[in-house]
Amino acid sequence: VTPDLYIAIAITGASQHMAGISEAKTISAINTDPDAPIFKHCRFGIVEDYRKVVPLLREKLAALQK
Repeated sequence: VTPDLYIAIAITGASQHMAGISEAKTISAINTDPDAPIFKHCRFGIVEDYRKVVPLLREKLAALQK
């Protein structure tokens, strides 16, 4: 997978998963565990329940489309 932006939602960051996204230009993560391995590999990280973050993110992205 080689996206410009990869957003890992509730992904811990197991080595097999990280190998699959290693070509992503920017990795971001949302996870409730501040010690999740994914945070060692991401440029932007949010420690929070994704059910709180994703609706806010959708609102902001929708506002940008207007």
